[in-house]
Amino acid sequence: MESTSSEDEGSLRDNHVDLNNENLEHHLAMEVSSHFNDSESLLPSHEEASENIEPFIGMEFESEEAAKESYMSYASRVGFSVRISKSRRSRNDESIIMRRFVCSKEGFHMKKGNYEDGKKKRKRATIREGCNAMIEVIQKYYGRWVVTKLVKEHNHVVAAPSRVRYVAPEEYAGMEPFVGMEFSSHEAAQMFYYAYAVRIGFDVRIRLSRRSTRDESFVMRRFVCTKEGFTPFEETFDESKKKRNRTPTREGCKAMFEVIKKDSDRWIVSKLVTDHTHDLVIAPGKVHYIQSQSEVVVLAKSGAVNLEKSAALTNSKPSFGDKFVGLDSLSSNDQGSRTDLTNTYHNAFGFEETQFLLESFKKMQAESPAFFYAFQVDKSNRLINVFWADAKAKMAYYCFGDAVTVDTSCKENKSMMPFVMFTGINHHCQSVAFGFALLTDETEASFIWLFENWLVAMCGRTPISLITDHHEAMTAAISSVFPEARHRLSRDHILRKCREKLSNLYFMHGSLEASFEIEFLKCIDEPETVQVFELQWKSILDKYDRGENSWLQCLHNTRHKWAPVYHKDTFTADISLAEKPESLSTFFEKYFNRKTSLQFFISILDQAMAVWYEREALEDFASSCTRPTLKTPSSMLKQAAEIYTRTVFDVFQDEFVESLGYFADRIEDGVISKYNVTKVEDVCACIVTHDSSEERTSCSCCKFERSGILCRHILRVYLTVDVRVLPEHYILKRWTKDAKNGFVLDECARYSDLVCNVIRFAKEGSTSPDAFNIAKQALQIAFSEVLAAKKDIASRGKEKEPVK
Repeated sequence: MESTSSEDEGSLRDNHVDLNNENLEHHLAMEVSSHFNDSESLLPSHEEASENIEPFIGMEFESEEAAKESYMSYASRVGFSVRISKSRRSRNDESIIMRRFVCSKEGFHMKKGNYEDGKKKRKRATIREGCNAMIEVIQKYYGRWVVTKLVKEHNHVVAAPSRVRYVAPEEYAGMEPFVGMEFSSHEAAQMFYYAYAVRIGFDVRIRLSRRSTRDESFVMRRFVCTKEGFTPFEETFDESKKKRNRTPTREGCKAMFEVIKKDSDRWIVSKLVTDHTHDLVIAPGKVHYIQSQSEVVVLAKSGAVNLEKSAALTNSKPSFGDKFVGLDSLSSNDQGSRTDLTNTYHNAFGFEETQFLLESFKKMQAESPAFFYAFQVDKSNRLINVFWADAKAKMAYYCFGDAVTVDTSCKENKSMMPFVMFTGINHHCQSVAFGFALLTDETEASFIWLFENWLVAMCGRTPISLITDHHEAMTAAISSVFPEARHRLSRDHILRKCREKLSNLYFMHGSLEASFEIEFLKCIDEPETVQVFELQWKSILDKYDRGENSWLQCLHNTRHKWAPVYHKDTFTADISLAEKPESLSTFFEKYFNRKTSLQFFISILDQAMAVWYEREALEDFASSCTRPTLKTPSSMLKQAAEIYTRTVFDVFQDEFVESLGYFADRIEDGVISKYNVTKVEDVCACIVTHDSSEERTSCSCCKFERSGILCRHILRVYLTVDVRVLPEHYILKRWTKDAKNGFVLDECARYSDLVCNVIRFAKEGSTSPDAFNIAKQALQIAFSEVLAAKKDIASRGKEKEPVK
């Protein structure tokens, strides 16, 4: 069975306001227009583009009015009306602290009684249909308004285009409709009929649709002339009331065009009437918009649009360089380089975007001297790469920059904004940002430029470990810029690639209890030694006959980069949380692509970062003001509860409780003793070495080296040797409540200032051989003086230390 819905113009929008008195305030209706009035609005302006955002939980606004305008703009694009449904006032000053905006079709109409007064009453269309679409914003304690509740789905037809994809003039010039005509989709049929109507001289609307009851997809569409039917006539019962005579817009025209969907996914014209009951007007004044999966086809009202130009627009995708004029305003003394590259990149940024970024970053730096940015342009003076980091990113890196992830997931999708993000894990196991970049070029030189500028912004501090996706140019750049850092490939990225490359293997052996995927994960995560890993790897290749598979061979050749057993002694801030820190990948995929304006991109990125900062601040407050529940009355647990944040303490307490189920057998005695620590059901034991003189303990599982949290095996040995408090050298400050204490922004500012002066010094000193020799001698003298001063300061500091 199929359901039928009328899509007459009058039923698509709600022009009535229902003022129910059950809410705290009257419902206010705010009509938003879903129509474009002239052909000059085919392409949105920068201001309009900056508003093209879908709402999301956590989105922030400066004021309630800004939230309302944003939702109204969203409603206009999607195609529904908005009203205020509910409000809440503060008990202190009666100011509004909560607003709920809903679709105008929310709720249901109350049935009114029938009054036998002899008057005939016209049956009005039902305006409310129980739609649940809504957005609720609440004013937070810091003044901003935050989206706390959101429902996007509507239970009725919405009809307004969201954005213009391309412009198409009369592609079907000269073609006449006929019964049996076929189309690939109902959008294609609609586009043809609109083009036909433009050429003949009438306007079209959708009169009737039918959906399948199985998947709610369209199976029938009927398009009619806008003069179809008759305008309802209203009798005037009260002669004292004057009403303006309206010109009838409908004249009973029978012209129509109906297409139905066949089993072969083809749409066929089943009904057709071409005769009109009114005069036709060539080149009507309206421009027609057809929506298809959130994109819009715009049909020009005449053949004035150049056909070749339109075809080019149809078959090409807009790039960042479409509006580029030149980059004369980017001076060479900005905080960045103007490296001339050999190629001119087709996806360089446009002139307006470049101007916006440059002005925004200069303003941010004027407000905060610690803000750092760098631009890179090609030989045609077009912006291709940009990096920036603010004071918060620098502080986060100072405290948690030991393990860094370079997130380039957006660059895998060529339709996405070329966004790169440096991230890490804070002391609450939340994601923190260390810097941002837009990188249109993916050569080794560009990655070297990016990493060098990031290192300058982070005061020259090299991370212990770097985690990236697999990218040869990026790997080479890391080896050049970070020779001492341990570079490893993202485990999750490797697994995603495996699912793609070995999809048939996953599918063929996916339903068994010991499926290929389960065995493969065990081979990656469980081995404690390289020998065990190699044996399990060979066993899997033999079992599934994949010894000659090129992808698995490539993985094995690079196993030291991604297999955990090869870098288990490298700190990665991995404390085995049940839930991994959040990523912005899904957020980026939803809101950012190459059609997104940079103004809009920067604005929404700032809002997303504000959510991260607020979440961290709330967890800081919670950790300092609450005390966790101890599962055992242990003095070590009490100590850990005072030192660690709530999240990290939970991980430590789980390890402590688990240690109670292990057995520790001493296998070597003396000052340095060794223990076999295992469970009854365990096949392999972990070897724990304890040095009682130095109070140093290590385990073969290397959990502390990898995560900075003592493992259950060491904790079990501590119970055996009666160690009741955590040794100070096994408490990493980055996991404690005081992790952010001690950061001095002046150090970063001094470093950045020196770098800028050194760059100027190098430019002047390299202008001639004589200048180079003088500059080099002066630099050597200055460097030796700085080293001598550091030694003098260090010696004076030791003299002041009290004798123990």
